[in-house]
Amino acid sequence: MPHIASISTSFGESAGAISVSLHMLAFGGKTDGLFRAALMMSGAPIPVGDLKNGQKYYDALVKDTGCSRAKDTLACLRTVPYDRLKAAINKSPSIFSYQVNGNSMLQSSLTHSVIASR
Repeated sequence: MPHIASISTSFGESAGAISVSLHMLAFGGKTDGLFRAALMMSGAPIPVGDLKNGQKYYDALVKDTGCSRAKDTLACLRTVPYDRLKAAINKSPSIFSYQVNGNSMLQSSLTHSVIASR
């Protein structure tokens, strides 16, 4: 019987398609046989830049969830109650945020419009 990865196809629609495309691009496109093919529907890789640039957002999430003192912050994040994790995530920049001058984050007018229409 073939290994499951040799017959697996990764599929994603919308945000899932973005995720699939980023999986395909990660590590220089080397998938190590995790899947043999990928299908994406209504999504494409978004420019995320150097992952090191996201460290400050991870650090903020760790701090806002109370995981700063944990030896393994990722393991700690996996145990955080949903309400606390959601509140911390809501403080993070979203897909409707954009960078100005490469370092300050501003909320787009779309985000403000969505919030104002509630």
